[in-house]
Amino acid sequence: MKIDRTRVTRAFDEYTSHYNLSDPKVKLKYDHTYRVADLADDIAKSLAMSSGDIDLSWLLGMLHDIGRFEQVRRYGTFQDGQSVNHAALSADILFGGPGVNQADSEAEAVPAAKEAPVHEEQKACGIIWRFLEDSSEDRLIEKAVRLHNVYHLPEKMTEREYRFATLLRDADKIDILRVNCETPRSEIYDIPEEEFRTASITDEVLNDILRCENVDRRNSKTPVDYIIGHIGFVFGIVYPESFRLIKKQGYLDEMMDYKTTNPDTAEKFRRIRKCVNAYIDRKCRAD
Repeated sequence: MKIDRTRVTRAFDEYTSHYNLSDPKVKLKYDHTYRVADLADDIAKSLAMSSGDIDLSWLLGMLHDIGRFEQVRRYGTFQDGQSVNHAALSADILFGGPGVNQADSEAEAVPAAKEAPVHEEQKACGIIWRFLEDSSEDRLIEKAVRLHNVYHLPEKMTEREYRFATLLRDADKIDILRVNCETPRSEIYDIPEEEFRTASITDEVLNDILRCENVDRRNSKTPVDYIIGHIGFVFGIVYPESFRLIKKQGYLDEMMDYKTTNPDTAEKFRRIRKCVNAYIDRKCRAD
């Protein structure tokens, strides 16, 4: 499969130009997209993939959050539970699906292209045609995008599907750690900063992470639970290069150095740091 990176970035920039890039939430996801694409490229190279598969990995990073822009415009939040499943919406926008024009009464449809008119069959299949001329990997791309935020990947996946899905998930998680450190939490979670400093950790969330498991989003109830849910991303990381990048960037350590005025939360974070650091050390020794 041949991927023209210039065409892809041009199409992405044209698509996002319909949104308000002066909105911090929109700009956050614009920048996040390019960083995830670069991280996916790095991980793919570490796996000695073919040049075509490296390009495909990079492409998945560029496409994975295309639905975030509509999510923010329609609902003003990144919280899927309060709005829409952003991964499913991304896949629907790219390939056609029920989420494309299910906007609220005040929202418009997904932005139309400024380019020349396209055939009806292209319109029916979403906007993927803006990025690619070759449709040979459409099935894999849609699956990877649609599954990039699920709690567990389905068991019935081909080896190739699993490889690209996990690679994308690793790249996305690595950069989400960065976002949590560089972006005010009030902008990400729509929660006042003071609530983070005083919040308690829900027992179910603590138990998830101390078992070295991804935090079940259904257990998250307090502001600090959301932070721990992102720290728990490390337990879903698959590739050695991903662990190397996490250690090099240092954002996970920064997140675990949580500033709280709640003594119980401070003690629980001590236990969390010990558990997470021991897990990473085991993974690095194993690799």
